[in-house]
Amino acid sequence: MSNIRDPLVARLIGPGKAFELVAEQIGDQVHEVFKGAPRNLAGLYRQGMAYGDRLMVVHGDTRLTYAEGFARAAALAQALRERYSVGRGTTVAVVTANRPEWIIALLAITSLGGVAALVNSRGAAEEMLRAIDKVGCTLAILDGERDDVITAQQPDPAWPRIVIGDRKVPLRARDADFVALSAPRPGVDFAPADMAPGQGAIILFTSGTTGFPKGALLSHGALAHSVSVAAFMGSLQDVRYEEESGETLPPDRRAMTTPAVILGPMFHLSGIMPVLRALSLGTTIHIMGKWSTDVAFDMIEHVGMTRLSFVPAMLFDMFRSPRATPEMLANVRYMVNGAAPLNLALVEEIKARMPHCQLANGYGQTEATAWTCGISGDVYLDHPAACGWAAPTVKIELRRDDGSLAAPGEAGELWVSSPMLMNEYVGDPAATAETLQDGWLASGDVATVDEHGIFSIVDRKKNMVISGGENIYCAEVERVVGDHPAVREVIAYGRPDPRLGERLAVTAVLEPGAETDADEIKAFCKQRLAIYKVPRDVALQRDALPRTASGKIDRGTFLKALREPA
Repeated sequence: MSNIRDPLVARLIGPGKAFELVAEQIGDQVHEVFKGAPRNLAGLYRQGMAYGDRLMVVHGDTRLTYAEGFARAAALAQALRERYSVGRGTTVAVVTANRPEWIIALLAITSLGGVAALVNSRGAAEEMLRAIDKVGCTLAILDGERDDVITAQQPDPAWPRIVIGDRKVPLRARDADFVALSAPRPGVDFAPADMAPGQGAIILFTSGTTGFPKGALLSHGALAHSVSVAAFMGSLQDVRYEEESGETLPPDRRAMTTPAVILGPMFHLSGIMPVLRALSLGTTIHIMGKWSTDVAFDMIEHVGMTRLSFVPAMLFDMFRSPRATPEMLANVRYMVNGAAPLNLALVEEIKARMPHCQLANGYGQTEATAWTCGISGDVYLDHPAACGWAAPTVKIELRRDDGSLAAPGEAGELWVSSPMLMNEYVGDPAATAETLQDGWLASGDVATVDEHGIFSIVDRKKNMVISGGENIYCAEVERVVGDHPAVREVIAYGRPDPRLGERLAVTAVLEPGAETDADEIKAFCKQRLAIYKVPRDVALQRDALPRTASGKIDRGTFLKALREPA
């Protein structure tokens, strides 16, 4: 069942069609890839360099054309190479909020063959420093706010810093100002080096069962191919929209021409992939510094944002705004969800309030460079719990715990093979060997597939909470709460939430004679975790948590008791 595709795929894929596939050796595997598509980031960047006069980035009052953006990236690349010896394989941390300089830094680092470690800039100082050290960064590019947070914790970091904007801590001799290094210079042109498809390009951080972030190394080839898959999936949505609506889309409303609107953090795949896709197509990147319903509605009204990539919490907020009039909502023709399962009540609200909007859902993960499954249009509304068909060039197997294939309709762990799999978890060979096996990636998610080849995620093998589109791994939260001197043991879990999908909760068992309260536990967490990882619900008790025969906390028994009425 895993090889059944969306029936409309045949309109786009085939000999001589827009998305012709060819077989290609990638590492030890043979995969299908798109004929003529770039095989590395340099190929994507050269496509964007052809659009010099077009607007590349809009962020508040800042506007950069493609020519200006690439000129700044060229100057920064020269400085990185000559002053800091950045070259093939050099790992550079990028720790900034959403801003144009983030894009300039990414272009400069990867154009030299360096690896951009895209650190979670919303984290606490301890988290950011651990990530930087974990993957062996020799240099960090930070904005002033992040620099202040980090240097308050570690006043003299071992690596040099390139800082954007105002800062409290003076620069050292080996540090530098970003604006000065990225000032365009006559005769310095952007010339990205062609890297082999398997060469590492970026590191994204994803937590795991150990409770500490792991750095997933994504290659030039994986990122370039993911951009090609995104272009295909957008074109497929256009075909489905025209099929179901009977309307022919004008050129400015097609997937290939609409601007990229960055609503979430750029250190996520949901932020970086729209940026790379826009750079390859020469479309404008509109950066929203922080989520705001008013800014979102301004973009719908004044920028012409007709395609909205969202997490359920964003749409929940928008629907409750006084600006969510039928006329305003009618401007949005496509909405793509991919960060968290949609509450079925929210699906019904979308159908009622936005009857002419095509709704789509997707499934993927960092380790597979975003794309695994997709579904859109009426077929999604008929299967609202589904994540869809396997994307072109992606192979899926559902496996039982013994490695055998699950039968149709039977739940099994979802394994993925594609040109987009990560290279490794940097510095963690044991976790890499567990996740990557013989050209396949173990997703950790449990799914079913029906007779039409449509997949649905039914459970998570890993203990993870998805709250407002953010992945929160329970082990990480449990580790921090467990460090509180009054806490003897703790379990973290998700509770249903109409806005966030899930809200993070913990139940902590207190040490004999110890006293604390929920507010103190939350304050303790705020000093050590990103704000979205701080538990919203804290329950304190004296009774021990249930245990398995081997002495481990029995999560299943605890959660079952939690769901049962008192």
